[in-house]
Amino acid sequence: MAYLGRRARFVAAHYGAELQAVRLRLGAEYAALNGLDRFDRVLLWFEHDLWDQAALIRVLGLLAERRGLAGKLFLVPADGQRPFAALSDAELAALAPRELTRAQIEVGAEAWAAFAAEDPRPLDALWRRALALPHLAPALRRHLQDLPWTTDGLSLTERLLLRAVAEGAGDLSAACRALQAADPVFQVTDLIVRDHHARLSEGPRRAIARGVPWRLSPQGEALLRGEARQAPAPRFQGGVTIAPRAPWRWDPHFGGVVEGRG
Repeated sequence: MAYLGRRARFVAAHYGAELQAVRLRLGAEYAALNGLDRFDRVLLWFEHDLWDQAALIRVLGLLAERRGLAGKLFLVPADGQRPFAALSDAELAALAPRELTRAQIEVGAEAWAAFAAEDPRPLDALWRRALALPHLAPALRRHLQDLPWTTDGLSLTERLLLRAVAEGAGDLSAACRALQAADPVFQVTDLIVRDHHARLSEGPRRAIARGVPWRLSPQGEALLRGEARQAPAPRFQGGVTIAPRAPWRWDPHFGGVVEGRG
């Protein structure tokens, strides 16, 4: 209950929603998860991208110890490229849900614990293993790539947004389309792009100039040329605290998480 209260306050403040409505919705969602035992079969529809894989491991983390669900959880197979909404009626009808094995449930719970941890190194080790969930490793790697990079302080999503703006994406809609086309592993939503734009257009060393159409500032142009560094804005990446002097970085040369400030 304490967690739901904190989560509701975050969602309401972050997205301008009414606190009580958010709290009631979250409560209903968790109550629905707690009532799954009464069903004979539960189908989990999660696609290959980071957003869905993060939601999948959260659900599996909550359900892993529920013995009443043994043999009842089935995963609808994603094709690894297209969302379910892009499939034809015939393709959807041909999907054959597969019962989740105990190994898949356990690795989902393990992944969620690592995803929510303050130290990202266990998650960095996890995605390198052969995992029982077919789309999990690329999604976890992509999640870690949104730590600040050792090269310039930008996350991968921030860099993709700057490139999209440099190539003419002058508003939220155009930027969403550009990022979705550039990154099949993390299909961003409009709220994600809006948050990144707000972060990159704040402060005296903003990377995106204020106003519309969107355009890069001199700092943003220098970042894309590899001639500048960005101080990471305070935020959370899963359970990892991001701040200008926080230690964790993604090293694109090593291809993994490293510890080191600046």
